[in-house]
Amino acid sequence: MSRQRYLTSDELLQATEGPTTLRRQARIEAVAARRQRGLMVLMEDVYNPHNLAAIARSCDAFGVQDIAFTVADADDFDIHEAGKYTSSGASKWLDYRTFADGTAACLRTLKGEGWHVMATVLADDALSLYDVDFTAPHLEKLVVMVGNEKDGISPIGAEMADSRMVIPMQGMIQSFNVSVATALTLAEITRQRRASPKRYTLSDEDAARLARDFALR
Repeated sequence: MSRQRYLTSDELLQATEGPTTLRRQARIEAVAARRQRGLMVLMEDVYNPHNLAAIARSCDAFGVQDIAFTVADADDFDIHEAGKYTSSGASKWLDYRTFADGTAACLRTLKGEGWHVMATVLADDALSLYDVDFTAPHLEKLVVMVGNEKDGISPIGAEMADSRMVIPMQGMIQSFNVSVATALTLAEITRQRRASPKRYTLSDEDAARLARDFALR
């Protein structure tokens, strides 16, 4: 009786090798090598598809591989549906986690994994985005938490976060749209990390593993 054997990702690439495939593989490897380690975006009850798509696009653009969501029903939520609202298809290249047991359970899980949760929130003790040293040792594994379009971050989210951060405003309004705020925050984090002598990209082994995964997406 014959047995089915499935090709590995490397064998699949070799079997379909050609100029287009080689160019695509080179692009994939370059992108994987630039992905940032120890950085995640957590969206608390963000449901607007345009905002979801814009945040996914910013994550991809700044090399953030991991995104997470608190949702009411994980079975009814699919970030790839939001990807239909952007021509970039950024969500295809991201890894995401959903937490349907509430914000408190989500934060307990992430903090238990060693993540430092920084909430973007208007609070008296919130540091300015531009006063935070994102290369500090305690921010080696950083979750940037953003709230939904209507209410922002919940009281329990703000309370349980390890730290709080705000983007200073100079106009009449108090805050940016959630997708804009996320992009500005990731831009500042990336700027500081790139200027640091520390390595914030994936290890060679992890980058190679991610590239193999990308090739099958």
